[in-house]
Amino acid sequence: MGLLSSFRSFDAYSKPLEDFRIKTASGGLVTVIAAIVIVGLSISETRSFLQLDVVEQLFVDSTTSDERVPINFDIRFHRLPCALVTIDVMDVSSDNQVDIEHDIFKVRLDKQGNIIHEAPLKLIVNQNASTASTGEVTTPKCGSCYGALPEGSCCNTCEEVKEAYQLKGWQVNLESVEQCKNDEWLKLLRDHKEEGCRVYGRVNVSKVAGNFHIAPGDPFRTLRAHVHDLHSLDASSFDCAHSIDHLSFGIHWPEKHYPLDGSTHDEHKGGVMYQYYVKVVPTSYLALDRSTMHSHQFSVTTHRKVVGGGVSGLPGLFVQYEFSPLMVLYEERQASLSSFLVNLCAIIGGVFTVASLIDSFIYSGHRVIAQKMNLNKLG
Repeated sequence: MGLLSSFRSFDAYSKPLEDFRIKTASGGLVTVIAAIVIVGLSISETRSFLQLDVVEQLFVDSTTSDERVPINFDIRFHRLPCALVTIDVMDVSSDNQVDIEHDIFKVRLDKQGNIIHEAPLKLIVNQNASTASTGEVTTPKCGSCYGALPEGSCCNTCEEVKEAYQLKGWQVNLESVEQCKNDEWLKLLRDHKEEGCRVYGRVNVSKVAGNFHIAPGDPFRTLRAHVHDLHSLDASSFDCAHSIDHLSFGIHWPEKHYPLDGSTHDEHKGGVMYQYYVKVVPTSYLALDRSTMHSHQFSVTTHRKVVGGGVSGLPGLFVQYEFSPLMVLYEERQASLSSFLVNLCAIIGGVFTVASLIDSFIYSGHRVIAQKMNLNKLG
């Protein structure tokens, strides 16, 4: 007891005698309100402590350009048959990217957009095709050149009619040419009329600016140009109206919304060149357990151009992408236990101090009023 008694001199919390304490109704009311405020603020602080904060930071992207980035997409063409669809991936110099890993399929759709029950057909990326025509001779004698060559000239095959029109710089309408009745592309258009196509899958591209496009025609290279042979059919014959169910770069993040998902583009104008200019930003997510997930987010600007009828261009869907030199880091953070305890103490002490001041003010005011009332009675 002697040792404990020696600590009395250090007591900073001296206790007044019970006989000298005065309890008031206003003091009790202030105490109850202060207790409610303390409990409410403490619950709010606890919830804030248990929740994770996601902090966004910006850095220069230091990853190598040799990295391959997957492009994931699921696109439905409403009135473009699968038999006419090709896909190409090119870099910024308009050269076909090489050694591309891909897993892309196409499925036929009827005019209502329902899947025609057939096995999905795998698409080959950057598949250069021959431009040879399959038009057959349907006129054994001297066939008409339809005004493209002088009178007396003969065009016995579809190819000869095309060459004659090409020399004149004219656009040939194959549907009105007798020699082209058996042209392979005309047959494809007739046999798959009003059909659509779903193209979906993944393609890994180099981390450099480039584009990938889904378009009709036989793709091939001439000199350093990449062109599609539409076999003399007018571009307006190919309706590339489509819906984008999904388009993303990199690993898919759960609950992440991408700008083009669920969008529909249908001008009802026949041949339209749909261009999407995409700015891709490398993004990392650092979880609280220090595990990191790398992906990409992007912004997009759209442009549409009606082609055909003498207007240059190729109908189809073109995604022009460019990678940002900056990267975004999202980091999960949680307040420390020590800061949580300090905040709780600050809440309790602060509310208690303010309540004491309020109670003191009320008590002092009440006493002053009571004294004045007593003086008035005595006077």
